[in-house]
Order: sequence, then C-alpha cells, then structure tokens
Amino acid sequence: MGTWTGIRTTRLLGAATAVAALVGGVVACAAGPAPTAGAAEAPAPLDATCTTLVKIDAVPPPAGDPSTPDPAAVREWAGRILPLIDSAVTTAPADVWPSLTALQGVLRSTAATGTAAATDAPVVARSVNDYESWAYDHCGYQQVQVTATEYRLDGVPATLHPGPAAFRLTNRSTANLYHGLLIVRPKDQAVTVAQVVATAPEQLAQQVDVVPGATTAAPGQQGGMLVDLPAGRYLVLCPLGNGDGPPHLMRGMVAEVSVI
Repeated sequence: MGTWTGIRTTRLLGAATAVAALVGGVVACAAGPAPTAGAAEAPAPLDATCTTLVKIDAVPPPAGDPSTPDPAAVREWAGRILPLIDSAVTTAPADVWPSLTALQGVLRSTAATGTAAATDAPVVARSVNDYESWAYDHCGYQQVQVTATEYRLDGVPATLHPGPAAFRLTNRSTANLYHGLLIVRPKDQAVTVAQVVATAPEQLAQQVDVVPGATTAAPGQQGGMLVDLPAGRYLVLCPLGNGDGPPHLMRGMVAEVSVI
C-alpha cells in the first residue's frame, strides 16, 4: 500500500484509502511469544496467515473524509481490523511475524483512542509493505506485476481467475511523479476505457464500485495490495494527480481486466 507522503489524493481514491493511511496512534511495543502450531485439524499456518491477510486488505476504510477522520469511525474500523491482525499474528511464520506485531501495536492504540497517526509513519508503511510483499512471494496468489510510467500502466493482464490476487506496483517515473493503483468495478459493465478517461472523477466515483485497498509508490519504489476478486470486469487505474491537475487516469493510466 505504500507510503503516502506528499500525495494529493482525489475524491475517488479517498473512497478506498489504504491501511497505511488510516491506522493511527503511537506504536506500542509489540511483545509476545513466537507463533505456535495450531491443532491438527486447523489450517496450516501459512495457509491461515495468507487467508487472513487478504481479509485485512478487504476491510473498507472508515466512512467520511479521510483528511478529517471521525474518531468513532476510526475506532470502529480498528475494531474490525484488530481481530484479523491478532489472528494473523498467531499463525504467522517467523519472517513476517515482526511486521504484523508492529501493526498490532498500532491498531491497539487506534482502537483505544480513535486518533489517526501521520500517514507516512515509517513503522506503518514499512510493516504494510513487508506483509504484502511477503504474501506476494509466499501465498500462491495470482501475481500481477504492474509497471507505472508517464502515463502508462504496463503488465495488467487481460484476464484473471476469480479469487485472491497480489498486485505489485513498480514506479519507473522519469518525471519524479508518484503513481498508484486502484481497482474499480464499473456498475455498467459495458463502459469502455475511452468513456472512463473522459469522465470527471466526481462522476466516475458514482459510476463504479471501489475494491477496498489501494497502493502508491514513489519514483523508483514499489507498493503492493491484496484483493479477492469475484467474476466480473474491472478497471485498474492511477487516481493520483500532479498538484491540482487531473488524475493520471484521465491521461490514459487505466487498464481493464476480466475476472473469468
């Protein structure tokens, strides 16, 4: 989900801000025992962790304006995420366990205070990127490697199978621009990419269903996200803009993928 420092998000992206932009509070010391194997009938730790990580990324963000989050909404959101993080910590292999316990401490504070931390808090950005990168490499999800330049998204496949997919965004901007990925499902499944590019973001936000989760990457960096997509037709787009300019999707940074 990447770091968010210095990024101007559009209203469309604001509907699906990532975990790294919303968890808050002071990071608690995340001490605890090393994970132990579950009962014989329980899923294998790797499988259980991978299943839980997808569920974490699928939790929608708090309602309201992300720039001025409502403490009650933030607490409610953290209360939904925290049991999933707790579950993942109990099954996580040793190489991803530290990242999850770091987020566990952050979320405990957020659930108690309803206070959002700075969106570029290093421990949050690093921990989220670590677990998503780990999931990309270890969980056996469909892997989608997307490269962003001005103004292109390369690597988005024409088709995917229904189910979990891990996206990895590499930003190869030569103009020192942040790029991002957001996945939306058009309510009108016949809408064309050309029509999407020509639609103002405020109108487009009313014409699509946003898949929870998003990612951004600074120039030369990577970001990731985990999604569980049912069958349908989706658009993968960059909703970021340059200052007060139009979002990159309106300059052609949009691709379609059919989940069949």
